[in-house]
Amino acid sequence: MFDFAALPEVTPAAPLAGPSHLPRPQVTALQQSDLWVDATRRLGSDAGREDVAGISTVVLRRRLAVVGEMALISRADLALSSDTADSLRRTLGVRHLVVNAETTNDARMLAKAGYHKIFAPRIMADLALSPSTDLMAARLSPKWRNRLRHGQSQGLVIQRRPLPADTRHWLFKAEAQQSLRLWYQPLPAEMIAAMAAIRPGSAQLFTAYHLGQKVAAMLFLRHGTSATYQIGWSNEAGRRLSAGPACMWRAMVELQAMGATRIDLGAADPALAPGLAHFKRGTGARLRSLGGSWLDTTWARRKGQWARRRAVSELDGGAHRHLLACLGDTSPAQ
Repeated sequence: MFDFAALPEVTPAAPLAGPSHLPRPQVTALQQSDLWVDATRRLGSDAGREDVAGISTVVLRRRLAVVGEMALISRADLALSSDTADSLRRTLGVRHLVVNAETTNDARMLAKAGYHKIFAPRIMADLALSPSTDLMAARLSPKWRNRLRHGQSQGLVIQRRPLPADTRHWLFKAEAQQSLRLWYQPLPAEMIAAMAAIRPGSAQLFTAYHLGQKVAAMLFLRHGTSATYQIGWSNEAGRRLSAGPACMWRAMVELQAMGATRIDLGAADPALAPGLAHFKRGTGARLRSLGGSWLDTTWARRKGQWARRRAVSELDGGAHRHLLACLGDTSPAQ
C-alpha cells in the first residue's frame, strides 16, 4: 500500500532479558529495567530490585550524613492502593522517599496519602510497533508521511551500529552542545556508555549521511521488549533533507525486527517543546500523562485532609485537560 523505500535486511540481536527473583512485565520503563540497574551499579550506586506491593521494583537507595536513608522509585507501575501508598516509606524502612509516579492512578493514591508533590506530571509519547510496515505507515500523520517521503528521496544513507562504550564518542559531544542550546539536561554520557558496555547491542545508533557527511542521528536503548528514544540530533542540512523522519522510520522497522514491541519516545509536551512534540505525535504515538514526582519525608508532616482532597481534584481535572489540549481538543472534560 505504501511505496516506501526498500529497507536493508535486519540482523536480529540477542534478547536483553536479565535475571530476577521476581516476575515482571517485559514492557517497562528504562528506569525499571535490568539494564538500568546494572549500569547504575557499575557507576557505584546502590540500586536493586525489591518487592514493593507485590511487584518487582527498581529502588535506588542512598545514605547521607545527617539526612539519613533515602530511596527513589522511578517510573514503576505499582498499582498502588490507599493502604500500600500510606505505608510505602515505612515498608522500605527509609526516612525520605521520592516516587516518580508512572501512572495517574499511583499519583492519585500518593496524593490521598498526603505525599507532597514536588514536580508536575509530564506528557509522554508511547509508540506501538507492528510487524506490518503498512500498519505502522497508516498510523503516521499525513504531514509526517510527506516529510518521510521527502527524506527518502534525498539520497540519504542510514546506517545502524551498536554504540561503542566510549564517552568520547562524537554523539555525546553533539548532545552536550545541543542541550546547552535547547536548555535541557541530558542523561550523562557515562550512564549510556555503561549500558553499552554491560549489554553489547543495547544501545543502537542510527546515523544518516548525505554525500558522506553526518546530517542526523538517533540513539535508542533496548531493554526487554521495549526501546527508549534517548538522543536525537540533526544539523541544518539534516533538517532541510528531512533526515529525522527517515532515521525514525528506519529505527521503527529495525527495532521491531529486533524484538521491540514499543518505543518510549519520551516527553511530548507542546507547551514546552512544540516542535519536538509535533514530531513525536506524527509517528502515530499515543500520548499519556505520567503521575509527577512525590515526596514523603520524616522532616515534614503529610498534607492534611483538605489539601489531600484538593491535590486529588487537581489530578483528576488538570491532567485530563492538559492531555486533551496536547491532543488539540479544547472541549471540556466529560
